Amino acid sequence: MKNNILLISENLEFAKNLSKKLVLLRNCDVIKTLAFEEALSVLDSKNSYLVFLYSSENQEILEDQIKSIKLKSPNSSLVLVVDKSDADFLMSMYDIGIDDFILSNADVSEVLIKSVNLMKQISQKEKNARNEILLEQINGISSRGFYTELYANEVMQLALESESFKKSVFMILTYDELDRAKFSYEELADAVKSSIRFSDIVIELSSGKFYLLLSDSNCNGASRVFGKINDAISGNFRIKAGICETEGKDFKELEQKTSSVLTDAMLSASDYVIYEEKALLNDEDWILEPEINQKDYKLFKNAFNKKLTKIITPVFYQMQEANEGKLGDTIIEQFTNENQCIFNLKNRKQISRLTLVYPGLCKVVIYVTHSGLDSPENKEIVLSLKELTQPMLTDIMQIFINDFKTCIDNKEA
Repeated sequence: MKNNILLISENLEFAKNLSKKLVLLRNCDVIKTLAFEEALSVLDSKNSYLVFLYSSENQEILEDQIKSIKLKSPNSSLVLVVDKSDADFLMSMYDIGIDDFILSNADVSEVLIKSVNLMKQISQKEKNARNEILLEQINGISSRGFYTELYANEVMQLALESESFKKSVFMILTYDELDRAKFSYEELADAVKSSIRFSDIVIELSSGKFYLLLSDSNCNGASRVFGKINDAISGNFRIKAGICETEGKDFKELEQKTSSVLTDAMLSASDYVIYEEKALLNDEDWILEPEINQKDYKLFKNAFNKKLTKIITPVFYQMQEANEGKLGDTIIEQFTNENQCIFNLKNRKQISRLTLVYPGLCKVVIYVTHSGLDSPENKEIVLSLKELTQPMLTDIMQIFINDFKTCIDNKEA
């Protein structure tokens, strides 16, 4: 029968006294008094129980008992019976998995009130379990309990329209593309799961991205969540994120704006970038940033493509060939496309990256990043297309490589 009441105790006299206080509950409930090992054989994941656990064992054994009960019957409600109230001890028991506690000398009314409330909790757990099974059947949630991308639009838009997410933050989280070979989807998923609250919403995408909607939060809160996730992974790969506050935005707009700053994070030295609304320029400022027409854009793009073909790509290859095998146990990687060029140096002590980005204007931006440093070695260099010459780029890359060596030497010192 469902909703059985189990009294787990080696003290039969105590169990007898407590069972008298439970008589006032529903007639459909069956009260059973069992020792711990017997109770484990009765518990199963299909039924829900109201479990009272009274144990005189030490805390370590008690913790193991609680974990075993929750594992055997996750939808049950577990009440710990204690002889005295100790705040630190009880908080640690809540962390392990108890749903409530009562004192062993509690009066009938207290036992009744807590029992009825926990019975309601059991009913809600059963309802949630049925909904979860349904969502799994229609591929709405994954085995980790995250929503899938199949219903991402509906889930996010519904949440954004609710009161709980009036003040919230949207984050797109993924791995650094340069660390694709070392990326572990399982590890990142576990880190996300251990770093969010019950009220937050997570959607996992097959591309290795995670959409996080953090309730009642701001950008500072999102950055702390990012830090927790980053601390929870092994360090074999790096993660990047775009962050945007949700106020006044629908999901489509949020996705677009957050994706744009995630791209900025990928191209820069930053682990994450926060989207900021740009204020309109004053009248006198329009002359400083003239609007670029289509003809101008094509001219600049053609000019950059020539620089890419005749200067950037040859210099990258020359610097790789010149330094291959001369930097100790260092892996040299490079990557170029029509918008960015990356030169990466990696060994067990140091990871350094030079990223050259074409932002769509008559200039390029070079980001120099040495991991773990907040020092002059990390820099941002802006050059006009005219200034980007072979000697100039060679000098910048040589300084970058020399700083990489210095970073290694400092760590060895």
